[in-house]
Amino acid sequence: MANASSAPKTSPKVRVSFPTVFKPRMFAGQQGDPKYSITMMFDKNNQEQMGFLREVMKDLETALAQQWPDEAVRPRTPLVGETRSPIKDGDKTVNTNGIPLVEKNAEYAGHYILRASSTNKPVVVDANGQDIIDSNEIYGGCFCKVNFTTYAFTSPQNKGVTFGLNGVQKVEDGESFGGGRMSKEDMFGAPGQNNPANYGGGLESSPAPDPLAG
Repeated sequence: MANASSAPKTSPKVRVSFPTVFKPRMFAGQQGDPKYSITMMFDKNNQEQMGFLREVMKDLETALAQQWPDEAVRPRTPLVGETRSPIKDGDKTVNTNGIPLVEKNAEYAGHYILRASSTNKPVVVDANGQDIIDSNEIYGGCFCKVNFTTYAFTSPQNKGVTFGLNGVQKVEDGESFGGGRMSKEDMFGAPGQNNPANYGGGLESSPAPDPLAG
């Protein structure tokens, strides 16, 4: 029997976290092949985002009912808020160690959290639909639209409903979670410009002050 699934949906503009859309990776406790993935943050005060999430809830309920018509054998994990729920509550959900998600990810406060993943490389484009090649363009804190499919799954360890990642469209920059990298200009100066601090003085010159001291 094929796994029940919904038609693909594209989210409204949402902030994203932990994007792994250029190279697959294994996560702690994950079984099987490495996956591409992205985490979407749905603002509880944003009516458009909440309306979309209600439609996703309907897809989850439909996939469950189609895959397991007999309620007696249907997975009973709540769809929202629990550690293994497909939709996490950024204010309440705890991880597998019992630690609230918001303790390690303060940006999750006030949001519902949804992660989509796939073993297949997703489409990754910019606001104009052009392919994004630079992996630095998609980072935790930027705003994207995400296309994903809701589907039921059964594995030796678990069964339930989850989300398959199809594509990501970056639509807006945002403040990077945890701060961003220095630009090459900040590191090395403008092209063709030598940094005088790199020359002269020899070993006897006074060392630069330690920015972490005092």
